Amino acid sequence: MDNLANTELRQQRRLQVATQLARFSSEDIKAWDQAASTPVEVIAALAEAGLLGTFIAPEHGGDGWDAVSFGQLCAELGQCSMSLLSIVTVHSMVMEAIRLSGTDQQRAQWLPDLASGRIIGAFALTEPEYGSEATGIQTTLSNHDGGYRINGHKKWISYAPRADVLLVFGKLEDGSAVACLLPADTPGLTIKQMPGLLGFRAAMVGEIDIVDCVIPTANVIGGKGAGISYVAAGALDLGRLAIAFGALGAIEACLSDSVTYARKRKQFGQSLARHQLIQQMLADMITSYKAAERLCLHAAELRAAGDPMATMETATAKYFTSTQAVSVANQAVQIHGAAGCSADESRTERFYRDLKITEIIEGSNQMQQIMIAQNGMGEFVQSALRRKRLQTGGQT
Repeated sequence: MDNLANTELRQQRRLQVATQLARFSSEDIKAWDQAASTPVEVIAALAEAGLLGTFIAPEHGGDGWDAVSFGQLCAELGQCSMSLLSIVTVHSMVMEAIRLSGTDQQRAQWLPDLASGRIIGAFALTEPEYGSEATGIQTTLSNHDGGYRINGHKKWISYAPRADVLLVFGKLEDGSAVACLLPADTPGLTIKQMPGLLGFRAAMVGEIDIVDCVIPTANVIGGKGAGISYVAAGALDLGRLAIAFGALGAIEACLSDSVTYARKRKQFGQSLARHQLIQQMLADMITSYKAAERLCLHAAELRAAGDPMATMETATAKYFTSTQAVSVANQAVQIHGAAGCSADESRTERFYRDLKITEIIEGSNQMQQIMIAQNGMGEFVQSALRRKRLQTGGQT
């Protein structure tokens, strides 16, 4: 497919997503946030529209979208509701773990139901004492009748109270990390929703108690020792791309609302948009959006091409876009003034709360900085060496 046809196909897909999400009004989304719950029919509507497994191959029930189209899906979700983005993100991460690390039998068993939305997955990695330091998790799996008995505690898990299956990470008796699929109806599993969250309130973030839950060996994904370094790492890479694009969509929403409000609202006899200090804020917001958009698209294009640098560029895009999104949301509230502080007056209040969460989830921004520094330094070492060779006539 040539570039023009590919671009047109991506535009068609994005329009398809935007049209589907337009069914949900601003009042609907505000109600979800205030109720701290996303209605089951909303997820069912996304499933019916084929939007829950877009990047999964057709032979496993998906549409085979590339990373750019998936990213644009996430951007549209971010414009609509960051909570809805969170639900789709963790569901996608479960599928990605199975796609990358599962056996042929596991892909055939789980992916069609997940891609169609017949079952919804949640990504259960974080524990009360271990988040970014995932290697320290305390959940255990012990041998039991040809399978495993699981005990542990998970926290901050998006959509856990409604998920049909959890991708749980733990350790075997010898300390090696593993990942496994734990159905939500397993005896000994208790899930409760966490109240009073700053943002992502409608994502129904949950706390999970796992007490003597038994699963078959067939539910282990990736094998012994692969839990963190392969299964979690691969899924989190997709999660970072989703959050980066979702934050990009939220930046666009904040910017659109701010421009509209600044053109309409008058102070000192003229619209806010004509005041230079407001123009300065809008200029910074526009620049943030355009820079973040290029980083996100670059990361997605590398991923679509199978480039090994995609992981590094995804971390960069997630770090930069989430950081800028928080700044843009802050400026949007400032432009809206008192209206920006009220859920009844504007949606900027919700974006202000939600976007702070993007600096923490799928690897905190401090973790992204470490990854970027450690993996990115080599690029500039090589740049310095090339420059030195030019200056010395090819001698080092």
